[in-house]
Amino acid sequence: MEKRCFVSIDLPLPVKEYLAAQARPDIYWIKWIKQGNLHITLNFLGDLNGERITEAQQVLEGVSAASHSFTIKLSGPELHQDMLWVVPEKNETLIELQDALKSRLKSARLGKRERRSFAPHILLGKSKTGRNMRPVIKHFQPQEFLVDHIHLYESELTPGTATHRLIQSFPLTPAVSPPHEGGMERGSG
Repeated sequence: MEKRCFVSIDLPLPVKEYLAAQARPDIYWIKWIKQGNLHITLNFLGDLNGERITEAQQVLEGVSAASHSFTIKLSGPELHQDMLWVVPEKNETLIELQDALKSRLKSARLGKRERRSFAPHILLGKSKTGRNMRPVIKHFQPQEFLVDHIHLYESELTPGTATHRLIQSFPLTPAVSPPHEGGMERGSG
């Protein structure tokens, strides 16, 4: 049986809670993403059978062992057509991690070919009507956290929502010296 899979960075619970609290249920035309589904997608792999999932796990194991933990700072919301994103500040380590994954997955003939360049983001909400998104978050407090794992997920599409199930987590090599001290959430990457 095939599973629809993707590779992501999870957010620590306090960051997920903060982002979920930005939802405005009074705005009827926005479908807000469930707190448990908030993440940064690194690579979408598409539908994989058991053998291909095992191959993906081997690739992720190799890339994660060769990559160091790092911090991400979420700078604020951005509007993208009918979507509301929360985006990180420019982060070369994040781009290098995604490039390494993309290259290794491509060599293993895994993953979907992306039409656009990588734009790291967290999908916070989407218009139910297809209309362009408008600014709805007034006072965003930047959020910073440590990325120390990458994750392989299965995504089951069901009416109204997607259910994400963790297949496996892959630890990144700890950074030699912490990139930032104090005020940073430590999460599961």
